[in-house]
Amino acid sequence: MEHRGVSFSIIEMRYLSGWQWTVGKGRTVSVGVCGTRADAIRQARTFIDAIMDWAA
Repeated sequence: MEHRGVSFSIIEMRYLSGWQWTVGKGRTVSVGVCGTRADAIRQARTFIDAIMDWAA
């Protein structure tokens, strides 16, 4: 998936119930875990918005 030109991925975790989001920007990778897929997408997009606003 992509938001504001930054790629991110959402995967369902098998060992725990939940969804993991991963955002890669340059050499930095950030990861978070949420209870639902929709929450994981929302958090990844919010994170991307924050790093894009910070970099501007």
